[in-house]
Amino acid sequence: MGHMSEPEIRSSENVAPGPQAPLALPSPDAFGADAPELDSVFDRALIWIEQQPVPAAFAIFIVLTLVHLTVLNLAGVANGIFVGDELFLAAGATPIEVLLLGFIAYNIVLPTLIGTACVRAYDDLRPALSIDDATFGQKRAGLVDAFLVWRFGFGCFWAIILATVYGDLLRRAIPGEGWSVALQTIWMYVRLALTFGLLGSSITYVALLHHRFRAATGTQLRIDLFDLGAIQPVARYARQVALFLIILLALAGPSVSQPDAMYASAALLVLGVVLTAGAVIGAMWGARRAIRAAKHAATHDLQIYARELWRRAYTGGHLTEAVGIPALSAMLNVKNEIARVPDWPGGFAVFARIATLAIIPVLSWFGGQLVAQLLAALTP
Repeated sequence: MGHMSEPEIRSSENVAPGPQAPLALPSPDAFGADAPELDSVFDRALIWIEQQPVPAAFAIFIVLTLVHLTVLNLAGVANGIFVGDELFLAAGATPIEVLLLGFIAYNIVLPTLIGTACVRAYDDLRPALSIDDATFGQKRAGLVDAFLVWRFGFGCFWAIILATVYGDLLRRAIPGEGWSVALQTIWMYVRLALTFGLLGSSITYVALLHHRFRAATGTQLRIDLFDLGAIQPVARYARQVALFLIILLALAGPSVSQPDAMYASAALLVLGVVLTAGAVIGAMWGARRAIRAAKHAATHDLQIYARELWRRAYTGGHLTEAVGIPALSAMLNVKNEIARVPDWPGGFAVFARIATLAIIPVLSWFGGQLVAQLLAALTP
């Protein structure tokens, strides 16, 4: 195998075009007095969500919950924070509806969580990448892409189709009449559109992000078959993806799982776990391809060298160079060691983590039903 010189490792921030002339900004009067302030608030909100996704998810959840409570009050269903004599969080189906708002809030920040983890993993892989700084900066910029057009398109498609289907099924259960029903129906469709639209957007983002990450790691990783520590950022990123998506599944459970449709609910849960496993595999596929290519190249070189040693040591029907036999044996041992190197970064421990984390959505989807059935069986 040929020897490759180590490229100079520098941060991608050092890769930048030459100095540019400052842009001529229009005067504030061109937009009106309020436009710059509105833009500033919106930009600051986006930056805050990118920098603090977890606190942002909680803040969005609180805002959505307050909006939900306001709608209930306007519709006459709630009086303050009470529905009848109960706190609104414990009344009827409200707990499930509020948890669905948490699902929406988490979906808003999910692309930020996964995208940040992906870029961090690619940065940590820099010493193992056989590319120059300019190419590294270009590949990194591709991973930072938000894919807004694709996400908007698929999100709208999911929102329109699925919100319409589920809305027709759910609106019959809305209590009240007249204005109250109309207001609750509108808010229900808004929540369904946000739920399915953001879900479709997140799925699209993960698929496109991992397509680029796979391309960036599949052919440019330098693999040391006897020390895979340099590519452990890929395994770490795959474990993070598994955790993020399992949390999403767990939040969806109480809203999707139906006691009278256990088999259908179980099928949906299995589908969610399969999609999660697909996302994890997509995160590691490029590194897997690089490992398999390195194993194939090393094995091929060893076979060529072993055949040459055998020709020299065994000619004319008998051994002529006994000194080549130990070398041949050593090469066979090395070949066996290479064959035992796992194709997946991190080995099968990553998949074992998925299996362990899958317990969380199972409890979220069916835990309450199993406990209720157990109590009913134990009650005399």
